[in-house]
Amino acid sequence: MARLRTTAQPSGHTVLVVDDDDALRSTLCRLLEVDGHEVLSAASGEQAIKLCRGRDVHIMLLDYFMPGMTGEDVVKAVRTFDPKVQIVLQTGYASEKPPRQMLRELDIQGYHDKSEGPDKLLVWVDAALKTYRHVRALHASRSGLEYILKATPELHRLQPLDDLLLGILLQIQGLLGFTSAVLAVLTPGHEALALAISGAVLTAELQEFTLRIGTGRFGHTDWALLTPEEQALIRGAVESGQAHLGPKVILPLKAGERTLGVVMVDNPAQGSGDLHLLEIFAAQAAVAVENARLYSLATVDDLTGLMNKRAWLGRLQETVQLAARHAFSTSVLVLDLDHFKAINDTYGHLAGDHVLAALGICVQQQLRRSDVAGRYGGEELVVLLPHTPAAGALIIAERLRAAIEQLRLHWNGQEITVTVSIGIASLPHQFVQVPEDLVIDIFARADEALYEAKRQGRNRVVQHVATGSGALQDQRALLC
Repeated sequence: MARLRTTAQPSGHTVLVVDDDDALRSTLCRLLEVDGHEVLSAASGEQAIKLCRGRDVHIMLLDYFMPGMTGEDVVKAVRTFDPKVQIVLQTGYASEKPPRQMLRELDIQGYHDKSEGPDKLLVWVDAALKTYRHVRALHASRSGLEYILKATPELHRLQPLDDLLLGILLQIQGLLGFTSAVLAVLTPGHEALALAISGAVLTAELQEFTLRIGTGRFGHTDWALLTPEEQALIRGAVESGQAHLGPKVILPLKAGERTLGVVMVDNPAQGSGDLHLLEIFAAQAAVAVENARLYSLATVDDLTGLMNKRAWLGRLQETVQLAARHAFSTSVLVLDLDHFKAINDTYGHLAGDHVLAALGICVQQQLRRSDVAGRYGGEELVVLLPHTPAAGALIIAERLRAAIEQLRLHWNGQEITVTVSIGIASLPHQFVQVPEDLVIDIFARADEALYEAKRQGRNRVVQHVATGSGALQDQRALLC
């Protein structure tokens, strides 16, 4: 077996020539390399099967009469593991095997009489390669549709927007097979969403945006670092709302007539991919993003980024019901910013908003993924700690208190320091109350512990201990 060197512009196709006649095989290989094909050769059926197993062969030109395995034997063997390779049988004795009979009996794409010369054979090659491209596209479309069907439920699962956006990147990566990705959203104050994958994005308002997740060549970049050509491609996609398949794949994410953002993917194999499939996926992704955005508007407090009161109380009720059914511990923290009115009176209400926003970020950073923080109202925050007994809740509460005390916030050139008081209440492993009573009980006890922390001087954690006397204990006493 010898591999012949291609001298023409590469066609991107691999052709295997199988013939026991060395001179004919060599001549045919030279003809094929002129067309830019990568050419492999084999002198026997056994060699041909081995090459097909180890290489991605697009078309096989196969001699029918060879010592050992005949061409017919090779076809039947290859079809057991490769349904896509296009096979053209060749023979110098075509009258003994009529072409129509061979095409009916075997899974081949051509049957060439060598006496008709090489030009006729090259016509068979062109036809077989065209069929190969259609077959490959069909398999890719079927695989892509199967992938989209599997990915869609995950896209539409209720989840934080950032998790969804990352999931969209990973799903498109699986659909197209690229490795570099970057995700961006608009800077605060703008509604639309922007995405970029191995490229950049722009919103419908053509405003600036912030990159949030990036890999590959866009791991550390921003809009200003994109080339003018890339920026123009994205602007064009936003204005037209049309997808594009070329050196870069452009996918607008549209909810109805509104463009939520644009996905741009580097496409090294120019022209690869099924644009219709990508548009189907982009439509599914846009619906998921819009649903996540609406869910966020209904459940998230826009100032702190934490759950709003209604959503948090719903999660509390759900968790307490599960705790009652499966007998696991649950704890609740109630946090109140100390002297918040003084901050508003001294620096203004915008400064107060700035403090609350920073407080929300700080709380989120200190919690576990399973914990649920919310804004109950005003400067009062709440935290739900599923599967957390009193001792664990105490540790988390003290960590929160210390982290907030260390915050150094600035407003109009002035530094603002803040502290919080925290009340804790926990459900034991075993209890006899019904879940509805437990929801009221655990929150009331945490709230009572909070006011005790205030009475004791603020900037402290107090835990409500479920004893006969309903005792309240400062965390410092518990840790001693």
